[in-house]
Formats: sequence, structure tokens, C-alpha cells
Amino acid sequence: MTRAFQICSEGIHHPDDLADASLVEFPGSGSVYFQSTRPLTVPAAIYFAANFETLKTIDFPLVNVSWPVMSKRMLESLRSVGEFEHRAVPVIMLDDTVDEKFDADGQPRPGVANFNYVAVQLTKHLDAFDWARSEYTRAEFAPDYVWSTKRLVLEDVPLPPLFRLVAYERPLFVSAEGRAALEKAGIKGVQYFDSQDAF
Repeated sequence: MTRAFQICSEGIHHPDDLADASLVEFPGSGSVYFQSTRPLTVPAAIYFAANFETLKTIDFPLVNVSWPVMSKRMLESLRSVGEFEHRAVPVIMLDDTVDEKFDADGQPRPGVANFNYVAVQLTKHLDAFDWARSEYTRAEFAPDYVWSTKRLVLEDVPLPPLFRLVAYERPLFVSAEGRAALEKAGIKGVQYFDSQDAF
């Protein structure tokens, strides 16, 4: 049986924070949906206010928007075991302990910015949901989509290292090979859930 793992951030890493990093909102940011394969319109520079002490120790921070933000090292670890169709959108982490983050030209001051993270949009989803063997609830207004699962079974097809499903696009999955690559690289901050668990 094809095996994969849903991945999530392991949670907030500092008790005084609501998230490891929080998006600095921009016009239209509320409608940017990284789970979709549709082209995204985003500004050239996207900023998050982040706990820099936390960023020193994790690759998959918990952010306050439903964007998969990961270190470039995490993305490259996944790409080392196979290609997948995606767009990596650079994001700039700003030290949330600094009040004056930008200079007179609107650029981050020296030492305030971390450029090691990207938001990842998968531009093609995998049509591998096994409708016959999975246990699920269909989306009320879109019967071809899944709202939730009690048991998720994948069809026996080759899996890219990082993927979403056509029928169930919210969860983010890695293949068994993808998980092994992340663990071998010492990637931190990731929780893994067997694809057959309910979510």
C-alpha cells in the first residue's frame, strides 16, 4: 500500500508567541490561497515578523496564515529525492524585537532580515485519492472534493516528495522518501502523520 505522511508544524516554539512568524499584511493578502494551483499575485517583497531565536532551531515554522513556509534547506532536501511542480515564493523574516525595521529607502536594516525561507505553492496536484477504500465526508457544495477523512488511502502510483491531492487539497503530504530525506538532513519543526490517520 502506498504510504505517505501529512506534515504540519510541530507548534509554537515560544510560549509568549501566537505564531513563530506573522505575515505583514499587504493589499489582497487575505485572498492569497497557497493550497490552490491557480497563479498567485503577490508583491515582490513579502515580510513576516518572526522570533529570530526560534528561527535558529526550526525549518518549518508555524505561521499565522495557511501558507506552507519552509527553509530553503528543507525545500532542497525534498527536491534531492525527486522533482515536483511548484513555485517557491521568497519571504523575508524580520526580527520582531526590533522596532525600526526599515531604512529611509524602505529596505530592511542590516541584521534585521533573514532571507532563508520560502512559501511553497504546488502548481499541480496529484490525482491519487482512492475513493473506494478511503473513509471520508464529501464537501457539501462540491461532491468531487473531500471535506474530512476517517481513513485516507492512496492509489498505488508514484508519489512526488511533496504533494497535495486533487480531491483533498488542504493537507500537505510528503512521500516516505521525502520524509526520509528530511530526517536525514536533520530538518526541524516538522510533525508527521500517517496518511491513513483521520484529519
